Amino acid sequence: MKLKKKLIVITCFAATVFGIVSGIINMMIMKNSMISEANAQASIRAREIFNVFEKRIDSGISEYSMNYLLKTDNNWRNVVYINKQGSSERTAVYNQTIFDYDQLSKAAVRISSYSYDKISIDRPKLEYDGGLYFVSYEIIGDYELFRLYEVTDVFERFEKHVQMYVFIGLGLLSVIILVLIIIMRKVLLPLKSLSEAATDMAGGDYSKRVEVKTKDEIGILAEHFNVMAEAVETENKKILESERKKTLMMGNLSHELKTPMTAIAGYAETLLSSKLTEEQQNEALYYIYTETNRLGRLSKKMMRLLDLSEGEAVEKKKIYIDELFESIKETMSVRLKEKNIDLITETDVDAITSDEDLIKDVIINLLDNSIKASDTGSRIYLTFKDKVLSVKDEGIGIPKKDLDSVTEAFYRVDKSRSRKEGGAGLGLSIIKLILDKLGAKMEMESSPGEGTEVRITGIN
Repeated sequence: MKLKKKLIVITCFAATVFGIVSGIINMMIMKNSMISEANAQASIRAREIFNVFEKRIDSGISEYSMNYLLKTDNNWRNVVYINKQGSSERTAVYNQTIFDYDQLSKAAVRISSYSYDKISIDRPKLEYDGGLYFVSYEIIGDYELFRLYEVTDVFERFEKHVQMYVFIGLGLLSVIILVLIIIMRKVLLPLKSLSEAATDMAGGDYSKRVEVKTKDEIGILAEHFNVMAEAVETENKKILESERKKTLMMGNLSHELKTPMTAIAGYAETLLSSKLTEEQQNEALYYIYTETNRLGRLSKKMMRLLDLSEGEAVEKKKIYIDELFESIKETMSVRLKEKNIDLITETDVDAITSDEDLIKDVIINLLDNSIKASDTGSRIYLTFKDKVLSVKDEGIGIPKKDLDSVTEAFYRVDKSRSRKEGGAGLGLSIIKLILDKLGAKMEMESSPGEGTEVRITGIN
Protein backbone atom coordinates (compact mmCIF):
# COMPACT_ATOMS: atom_id res chain seq x y z
CA MET A 1 0.00 0.00 0.00
CA LYS A 2 1.33 3.42 -0.97
CA LEU A 3 2.10 6.03 1.69
CA LYS A 4 -0.75 8.29 0.54
CA LYS A 5 -3.31 5.50 0.93
CA LYS A 6 -1.86 4.50 4.30
CA LEU A 7 -2.10 8.06 5.61
CA ILE A 8 -5.67 8.44 4.32
CA VAL A 9 -6.76 5.11 5.84
CA ILE A 10 -5.09 5.88 9.19
CA THR A 11 -6.50 9.42 9.31
CA CYS A 12 -10.00 8.28 8.32
CA PHE A 13 -9.87 5.49 10.89
CA ALA A 14 -8.80 7.95 13.59
CA ALA A 15 -11.48 10.45 12.50
CA THR A 16 -14.12 7.70 12.47
CA VAL A 17 -13.16 6.43 15.92
CA PHE A 18 -13.10 9.99 17.24
CA GLY A 19 -16.46 10.72 15.62
CA ILE A 20 -18.05 7.55 17.01
CA VAL A 21 -16.69 8.07 20.52
CA SER A 22 -17.55 11.78 20.60
CA GLY A 23 -20.95 11.02 19.04
CA ILE A 24 -21.74 8.40 21.67
CA ILE A 25 -20.71 10.81 24.43
CA ASN A 26 -22.74 13.65 22.92
CA MET A 27 -25.77 11.43 22.39
CA MET A 28 -25.56 10.16 25.95
CA ILE A 29 -25.37 13.73 27.25
CA MET A 30 -28.29 14.76 25.04
CA LYS A 31 -30.34 11.72 26.04
CA ASN A 32 -29.67 12.29 29.71
CA SER A 33 -30.61 15.94 29.36
CA MET A 34 -33.86 15.20 27.51
CA ILE A 35 -34.88 12.39 29.89
CA SER A 36 -33.95 14.44 32.95
CA GLU A 37 -36.19 17.25 31.71
CA ALA A 38 -39.05 14.82 31.02
CA ASN A 39 -38.45 13.17 34.40
CA ALA A 40 -38.68 16.52 36.15
CA GLN A 41 -41.86 17.50 34.30
CA ALA A 42 -43.49 14.15 35.07
CA SER A 43 -42.67 14.51 38.76
CA ILE A 44 -43.82 18.14 38.97
CA ARG A 45 -47.17 17.47 37.24
CA ALA A 46 -47.79 14.41 39.38
CA ARG A 47 -46.99 16.24 42.60
CA GLU A 48 -49.39 19.08 41.70
CA ILE A 49 -52.28 16.66 41.08
CA PHE A 50 -51.50 14.57 44.14
CA ASN A 51 -51.48 17.68 46.35
CA VAL A 52 -54.92 18.71 45.03
CA PHE A 53 -56.23 15.19 45.58
CA GLU A 54 -54.92 15.18 49.12
CA LYS A 55 -56.70 18.48 49.88
CA ARG A 56 -59.96 17.11 48.46
CA ILE A 57 -59.67 14.04 50.66
CA ASP A 58 -58.95 16.21 53.69
CA SER A 59 -62.07 18.32 52.90
CA GLY A 60 -64.27 15.23 53.17
CA ILE A 61 -65.30 14.86 49.53
CA SER A 62 -67.32 11.73 48.87
CA GLU A 63 -66.07 8.87 46.79
CA TYR A 64 -68.87 9.41 44.28
CA SER A 65 -67.91 13.06 43.84
CA MET A 66 -64.26 12.08 43.55
CA ASN A 67 -65.03 9.58 40.78
CA TYR A 68 -67.11 12.15 38.93
CA LEU A 69 -64.32 14.73 39.22
CA LEU A 70 -61.72 12.34 37.90
CA LYS A 71 -63.83 11.51 34.87
CA THR A 72 -64.94 15.04 33.95
CA ASP A 73 -62.02 17.36 34.83
CA ASN A 74 -59.36 17.45 32.04
CA ASN A 75 -56.69 18.28 34.63
CA TRP A 76 -57.16 14.73 35.92
CA ARG A 77 -57.30 12.92 32.59
CA ASN A 78 -53.85 11.36 33.02
CA VAL A 79 -54.62 9.97 36.47
CA VAL A 80 -55.35 6.31 37.02
CA TYR A 81 -57.27 6.18 40.27
CA ILE A 82 -57.27 3.09 42.45
CA ASN A 83 -60.17 3.04 44.85
CA LYS A 84 -58.56 1.41 47.88
CA GLN A 85 -55.15 -0.03 48.57
CA GLY A 86 -55.10 -3.66 47.49
CA SER A 87 -58.77 -3.54 46.43
CA SER A 88 -59.88 -5.10 43.21
CA GLU A 89 -62.36 -2.29 42.64
CA ARG A 90 -60.47 0.17 40.46
CA THR A 91 -61.49 3.30 38.64
CA ALA A 92 -60.15 3.91 35.14
CA VAL A 93 -59.66 7.52 34.16
CA TYR A 94 -57.00 7.53 31.39
CA ASN A 95 -58.92 6.73 28.18
CA GLN A 96 -61.40 4.91 30.38
CA THR A 97 -58.84 2.12 30.58
CA ILE A 98 -58.24 -0.05 33.57
CA PHE A 99 -54.52 -0.93 33.67
CA ASP A 100 -53.13 -4.06 35.19
CA TYR A 101 -52.11 -3.20 38.73
CA ASP A 102 -48.87 -5.22 38.59
CA GLN A 103 -47.91 -3.55 35.31
CA LEU A 104 -48.45 -0.11 36.82
CA SER A 105 -46.57 -1.00 40.00
CA LYS A 106 -43.48 -2.17 38.10
CA ALA A 107 -43.31 1.06 36.08
CA ALA A 108 -44.24 3.46 38.91
CA VAL A 109 -41.93 5.68 40.97
CA ARG A 110 -43.19 7.02 44.29
CA ILE A 111 -42.33 10.69 44.09
CA SER A 112 -42.79 11.56 47.76
CA SER A 113 -39.65 9.57 48.55
CA TYR A 114 -37.40 11.74 46.32
CA SER A 115 -37.12 15.23 44.96
CA TYR A 116 -37.66 15.15 41.19
CA ASP A 117 -33.99 15.74 40.45
CA LYS A 118 -33.06 12.68 42.52
CA ILE A 119 -35.16 10.28 40.47
CA SER A 120 -33.00 8.13 38.22
CA ILE A 121 -33.06 8.92 34.51
CA ASP A 122 -33.16 5.15 33.99
CA ARG A 123 -36.60 4.97 35.62
CA PRO A 124 -38.93 2.31 34.17
CA LYS A 125 -41.31 3.16 31.33
CA LEU A 126 -44.83 1.93 30.70
CA GLU A 127 -45.65 0.86 27.16
CA TYR A 128 -49.27 1.42 26.19
CA ASP A 129 -50.97 1.69 22.81
CA GLY A 130 -47.66 2.30 21.02
CA GLY A 131 -46.62 5.06 23.42
CA LEU A 132 -44.14 5.37 26.29
CA TYR A 133 -45.06 6.81 29.68
CA PHE A 134 -43.41 7.71 32.98
CA VAL A 135 -45.62 6.55 35.85
CA SER A 136 -45.61 8.56 39.11
CA TYR A 137 -47.09 6.84 42.17
CA GLU A 138 -48.27 8.05 45.54
CA ILE A 139 -50.32 6.74 48.50
CA ILE A 140 -52.73 9.33 49.90
CA GLY A 141 -54.71 8.11 52.86
CA ASP A 142 -56.33 4.84 51.85
CA TYR A 143 -56.00 5.60 48.16
CA GLU A 144 -53.36 4.77 45.59
CA LEU A 145 -52.87 7.14 42.66
CA PHE A 146 -50.85 6.57 39.49
CA ARG A 147 -50.28 9.45 37.07
CA LEU A 148 -49.05 8.89 33.50
CA TYR A 149 -46.76 11.34 31.67
CA GLU A 150 -46.23 10.58 28.00
CA VAL A 151 -42.57 10.67 26.88
CA THR A 152 -42.97 9.11 23.45
CA ASP A 153 -41.98 12.33 21.68
CA VAL A 154 -38.86 12.59 23.85
CA PHE A 155 -37.50 9.25 22.63
CA GLU A 156 -38.65 9.91 19.08
CA ARG A 157 -36.80 13.20 19.05
CA PHE A 158 -33.73 11.47 20.44
CA GLU A 159 -33.85 8.85 17.67
CA LYS A 160 -34.15 11.62 15.07
CA HIS A 161 -31.13 13.33 16.61
CA VAL A 162 -29.18 10.05 16.38
CA GLN A 163 -30.17 9.59 12.73
CA MET A 164 -29.25 13.19 11.95
CA TYR A 165 -25.90 12.80 13.72
CA VAL A 166 -25.13 9.63 11.74
CA PHE A 167 -26.10 11.37 8.48
CA ILE A 168 -24.00 14.44 9.31
CA GLY A 169 -21.13 12.22 10.49
CA LEU A 170 -21.10 10.27 7.21
CA GLY A 171 -21.22 13.53 5.28
CA LEU A 172 -18.35 14.98 7.30
CA LEU A 173 -16.36 11.78 6.85
CA SER A 174 -16.85 12.02 3.08
CA VAL A 175 -15.72 15.65 3.12
CA ILE A 176 -12.72 14.72 5.31
CA ILE A 177 -11.72 11.96 2.88
CA LEU A 178 -11.99 14.35 -0.08
CA VAL A 179 -10.01 17.07 1.70
CA LEU A 180 -7.42 14.49 2.81
CA ILE A 181 -6.96 13.28 -0.76
CA ILE A 182 -6.38 16.85 -1.95
CA ILE A 183 -4.05 17.70 0.95
CA MET A 184 -2.11 14.42 0.74
CA ARG A 185 -1.67 14.85 -2.99
CA LYS A 186 -0.26 18.33 -2.43
CA VAL A 187 1.84 17.37 0.60
CA LEU A 188 3.21 14.15 -0.88
CA LEU A 189 3.88 15.57 -4.34
CA PRO A 190 7.45 16.60 -3.30
CA LEU A 191 8.03 13.04 -2.06
CA LYS A 192 6.89 11.74 -5.44
CA SER A 193 9.31 14.15 -7.11
CA LEU A 194 12.05 12.94 -4.73
CA SER A 195 11.27 9.33 -5.60
CA GLU A 196 11.38 10.05 -9.34
CA ALA A 197 14.63 12.00 -8.96
CA ALA A 198 16.18 9.18 -6.91
CA THR A 199 15.11 6.68 -9.59
CA ASP A 200 16.68 8.84 -12.30
CA MET A 201 19.89 9.11 -10.26
CA ALA A 202 19.93 5.35 -9.81
CA GLY A 203 19.70 5.14 -13.60
CA GLY A 204 22.74 7.38 -14.01
CA ASP A 205 21.16 10.84 -14.44
CA TYR A 206 23.04 12.75 -11.74
CA SER A 207 21.85 16.15 -12.98
CA LYS A 208 18.34 15.58 -11.59
CA ARG A 209 17.15 18.10 -8.97
CA VAL A 210 13.86 18.62 -7.14
CA GLU A 211 12.08 21.94 -6.75
CA VAL A 212 11.89 23.19 -3.16
CA LYS A 213 8.53 24.88 -2.55
CA THR A 214 8.14 24.68 1.22
CA LYS A 215 10.21 25.20 4.35
CA ASP A 216 8.78 22.24 6.28
CA GLU A 217 10.44 18.86 6.88
CA ILE A 218 9.74 17.72 3.31
CA GLY A 219 11.21 20.97 1.97
CA ILE A 220 14.31 20.48 4.11
CA LEU A 221 14.54 16.88 2.86
CA ALA A 222 14.34 18.17 -0.73
CA GLU A 223 17.13 20.68 -0.03
CA HIS A 224 19.31 17.95 1.47
CA PHE A 225 18.55 15.72 -1.52
CA ASN A 226 19.68 18.46 -3.89
CA VAL A 227 22.87 18.95 -1.86
CA MET A 228 23.48 15.19 -1.96
CA ALA A 229 22.74 15.08 -5.70
CA GLU A 230 25.15 17.96 -6.28
CA ALA A 231 27.85 16.15 -4.31
CA VAL A 232 27.21 12.88 -6.15
CA GLU A 233 27.28 14.62 -9.52
CA THR A 234 30.50 16.44 -8.62
CA GLU A 235 32.17 13.24 -7.42
CA ASN A 236 30.95 11.38 -10.50
CA LYS A 237 32.41 14.08 -12.73
CA LYS A 238 35.68 13.81 -10.84
CA ILE A 239 35.68 10.04 -11.27
CA LEU A 240 34.88 10.32 -14.98
CA GLU A 241 37.54 13.00 -15.42
CA SER A 242 40.02 10.87 -13.49
CA GLU A 243 39.22 7.87 -15.66
CA ARG A 244 39.54 10.03 -18.78
CA LYS A 245 42.93 11.29 -17.64
CA LYS A 246 44.08 7.79 -16.71
CA THR A 247 42.99 6.48 -20.10
CA LEU A 248 44.75 9.36 -21.81
CA MET A 249 47.80 8.84 -19.59
CA MET A 250 47.99 5.15 -20.40
CA GLY A 251 47.60 5.86 -24.10
CA ASN A 252 50.31 8.50 -24.02
CA LEU A 253 52.51 6.29 -21.85
CA SER A 254 52.16 3.50 -24.37
CA HIS A 255 53.16 5.92 -27.11
CA GLU A 256 56.07 7.30 -25.07
CA LEU A 257 57.36 3.81 -24.29
CA LYS A 258 57.08 2.79 -27.92
CA THR A 259 59.60 5.38 -29.13
CA PRO A 260 62.61 4.38 -26.93
CA MET A 261 61.70 0.69 -27.19
CA THR A 262 61.70 0.94 -30.99
CA ALA A 263 65.07 2.69 -30.91
CA ILE A 264 66.53 0.11 -28.52
CA ALA A 265 65.18 -2.78 -30.62
CA GLY A 266 66.53 -1.20 -33.83
CA TYR A 267 70.03 -0.63 -32.49
CA ALA A 268 70.09 -4.09 -30.87
CA GLU A 269 69.07 -5.71 -34.18
CA THR A 270 71.78 -3.73 -35.95
CA LEU A 271 74.38 -4.94 -33.46
CA LEU A 272 73.26 -8.54 -33.91
CA SER A 273 72.84 -8.64 -37.68
CA SER A 274 75.42 -6.21 -39.05
CA LYS A 275 79.18 -6.00 -39.06
CA LEU A 276 79.98 -2.65 -37.51
CA THR A 277 83.16 -0.82 -36.76
CA GLU A 278 84.08 -0.29 -33.14
CA GLU A 279 83.01 3.34 -33.39
CA GLN A 280 79.61 2.34 -34.85
CA GLN A 281 79.15 -0.28 -32.14
CA ASN A 282 79.95 2.25 -29.40
CA GLU A 283 77.52 4.72 -30.97
CA ALA A 284 74.76 2.07 -31.04
CA LEU A 285 75.47 1.04 -27.47
CA TYR A 286 75.38 4.70 -26.39
CA TYR A 287 71.93 5.16 -27.94
CA ILE A 288 70.70 1.97 -26.24
CA TYR A 289 72.13 3.27 -22.95
CA THR A 290 70.52 6.72 -23.27
CA GLU A 291 67.13 5.31 -24.30
CA THR A 292 67.28 2.81 -21.42
CA ASN A 293 67.95 5.68 -19.00
CA ARG A 294 65.05 7.57 -20.53
CA LEU A 295 62.79 4.57 -19.92
CA GLY A 296 63.98 4.49 -16.31
CA ARG A 297 63.24 8.17 -15.78
CA LEU A 298 59.85 7.81 -17.41
CA SER A 299 58.86 4.83 -15.26
CA LYS A 300 60.10 6.61 -12.12
CA LYS A 301 58.02 9.68 -12.89
CA MET A 302 55.00 7.52 -13.67
CA MET A 303 55.32 5.77 -10.31
CA ARG A 304 55.64 9.15 -8.59
CA LEU A 305 52.53 10.42 -10.35
CA LEU A 306 50.55 7.33 -9.35
CA ASP A 307 51.72 7.60 -5.72
CA LEU A 308 50.54 11.20 -5.55
CA SER A 309 47.22 10.36 -7.23
CA GLU A 310 46.51 7.62 -4.70
CA GLY A 311 47.05 9.91 -1.71
CA GLU A 312 50.63 9.79 -0.47
CA ALA A 313 50.77 11.07 3.11
CA VAL A 314 52.14 14.55 3.86
CA GLU A 315 54.82 14.67 6.57
CA LYS A 316 55.42 18.25 7.65
CA LYS A 317 58.56 19.36 9.45
CA LYS A 318 60.77 22.43 9.73
CA ILE A 319 62.77 23.09 6.54
CA TYR A 320 65.68 25.55 6.41
CA ILE A 321 65.56 27.24 3.01
CA ASP A 322 69.31 27.84 2.60
CA GLU A 323 70.03 24.16 3.28
CA LEU A 324 67.22 23.14 0.91
CA PHE A 325 68.56 25.31 -1.93
CA GLU A 326 72.11 23.98 -1.43
CA SER A 327 70.85 20.40 -1.51
CA ILE A 328 68.94 21.09 -4.73
CA LYS A 329 71.98 22.75 -6.31
CA GLU A 330 74.02 19.65 -5.57
CA THR A 331 71.32 17.37 -6.96
CA MET A 332 71.00 19.39 -10.19
CA SER A 333 74.71 20.12 -10.58
CA VAL A 334 75.33 17.56 -13.34
CA ARG A 335 72.32 18.76 -15.37
CA LEU A 336 73.36 22.39 -14.92
CA LYS A 337 76.95 21.69 -16.00
CA GLU A 338 75.78 19.88 -19.14
CA LYS A 339 74.43 23.20 -20.48
CA ASN A 340 76.69 25.51 -18.48
CA ILE A 341 73.67 27.08 -16.78
CA ASP A 342 74.14 29.31 -13.74
CA LEU A 343 71.58 28.70 -10.94
CA ILE A 344 71.14 31.85 -8.83
CA THR A 345 69.39 31.45 -5.47
CA GLU A 346 68.04 34.07 -3.07
CA THR A 347 65.75 33.99 -0.03
CA ASP A 348 64.49 36.26 2.75
CA VAL A 349 62.95 33.34 4.65
CA ASP A 350 64.86 31.40 7.28
CA ALA A 351 62.63 28.31 7.50
CA ILE A 352 59.18 26.95 6.62
CA THR A 353 57.09 24.03 7.89
CA SER A 354 56.12 21.60 5.14
CA ASP A 355 56.92 18.22 3.57
CA GLU A 356 60.59 18.48 2.54
CA ASP A 357 60.48 15.64 0.00
CA LEU A 358 57.44 17.08 -1.76
CA ILE A 359 58.84 20.63 -1.80
CA LYS A 360 62.10 19.28 -3.20
CA ASP A 361 60.19 17.37 -5.89
CA VAL A 362 58.42 20.58 -6.91
CA ILE A 363 61.61 22.62 -7.21
CA ILE A 364 63.57 19.85 -9.00
CA ASN A 365 60.80 19.35 -11.56
CA LEU A 366 60.57 23.11 -12.17
CA LEU A 367 64.35 23.36 -12.56
CA ASP A 368 64.35 20.33 -14.85
CA ASN A 369 61.79 22.01 -17.11
CA SER A 370 63.74 25.27 -17.04
CA ILE A 371 66.99 23.51 -17.97
CA LYS A 372 65.28 21.77 -20.90
CA ALA A 373 63.84 25.08 -22.12
CA SER A 374 67.09 27.06 -21.65
CA ASP A 375 69.97 27.55 -24.03
CA THR A 376 73.58 26.85 -23.12
CA GLY A 377 75.16 29.53 -20.93
CA SER A 378 71.86 31.03 -19.69
CA ARG A 379 70.72 31.63 -16.09
CA ILE A 380 67.95 30.28 -13.88
CA TYR A 381 66.72 32.12 -10.75
CA LEU A 382 65.47 30.18 -7.72
CA THR A 383 64.07 32.53 -5.04
CA PHE A 384 61.85 32.46 -1.96
CA LYS A 385 60.87 36.05 -1.16
CA ASP A 386 57.74 37.62 0.35
CA LYS A 387 56.30 34.12 0.94
CA VAL A 388 56.50 33.34 -2.80
CA LEU A 389 58.63 30.51 -4.21
CA SER A 390 59.76 31.39 -7.73
CA VAL A 391 61.66 29.64 -10.53
CA LYS A 392 62.49 31.89 -13.49
CA ASP A 393 64.45 31.01 -16.63
CA GLU A 394 65.61 32.71 -19.82
CA GLY A 395 64.40 29.90 -22.05
CA ILE A 396 62.20 29.62 -25.13
CA GLY A 397 58.99 30.44 -23.23
CA ILE A 398 55.47 29.07 -23.66
CA PRO A 399 52.77 30.40 -26.02
CA LYS A 400 49.75 31.89 -24.23
CA LYS A 401 47.40 29.32 -25.77
CA ASP A 402 49.35 26.48 -24.13
CA LEU A 403 49.59 27.89 -20.59
CA ASP A 404 46.33 26.29 -19.40
CA SER A 405 47.32 22.85 -20.71
CA VAL A 406 50.90 22.45 -19.59
CA THR A 407 49.91 20.80 -16.28
CA GLU A 408 48.20 17.90 -18.09
CA ALA A 409 50.13 14.64 -18.11
CA PHE A 410 52.21 14.08 -21.28
CA TYR A 411 51.36 17.51 -22.65
CA ARG A 412 54.35 19.09 -24.42
CA VAL A 413 54.53 22.46 -26.12
CA ASP A 414 57.42 21.54 -28.45
CA LYS A 415 57.29 17.77 -28.86
CA SER A 416 60.47 17.46 -30.89
CA ARG A 417 62.47 19.55 -28.40
CA SER A 418 60.99 17.63 -25.46
CA ARG A 419 61.98 14.29 -26.91
CA LYS A 420 65.41 15.59 -27.71
CA GLU A 421 65.79 16.75 -24.10
CA GLY A 422 64.38 13.47 -22.79
CA GLY A 423 61.10 14.91 -21.50
CA ALA A 424 57.80 13.09 -21.24
CA GLY A 425 55.52 15.94 -20.19
CA LEU A 426 54.98 14.68 -16.64
CA GLY A 427 56.89 17.27 -14.58
CA LEU A 428 54.15 19.91 -14.23
CA SER A 429 51.51 17.22 -13.67
CA ILE A 430 53.50 15.98 -10.68
CA ILE A 431 53.97 19.55 -9.45
CA LYS A 432 50.22 20.25 -9.63
CA LEU A 433 49.38 17.11 -7.64
CA ILE A 434 51.96 17.97 -4.98
CA LEU A 435 50.73 21.55 -4.62
CA ASP A 436 47.13 20.34 -4.32
CA LYS A 437 48.20 18.10 -1.45
CA LEU A 438 50.06 20.96 0.23
CA GLY A 439 47.21 23.43 -0.28
CA ALA A 440 49.43 25.70 -2.39
CA LYS A 441 48.78 27.42 -5.71
CA MET A 442 50.87 27.87 -8.83
CA GLU A 443 50.90 30.80 -11.26
CA MET A 444 52.78 30.78 -14.54
CA GLU A 445 53.88 33.75 -16.63
CA SER A 446 55.61 33.19 -19.95
CA SER A 447 56.18 34.64 -23.40
CA PRO A 448 57.86 32.95 -26.38
CA GLY A 449 61.53 33.90 -26.52
CA GLU A 450 61.47 35.67 -23.13
CA GLY A 451 61.52 32.77 -20.71
CA THR A 452 59.09 31.50 -18.09
CA GLU A 453 58.47 32.30 -14.42
CA VAL A 454 56.55 29.97 -12.12
CA ARG A 455 55.35 31.45 -8.79
CA ILE A 456 54.07 29.29 -5.95
CA THR A 457 52.10 30.70 -3.01
CA GLY A 458 50.66 29.06 0.09
CA ILE A 459 53.88 27.43 1.30
CA ASN A 460 54.58 28.80 4.79
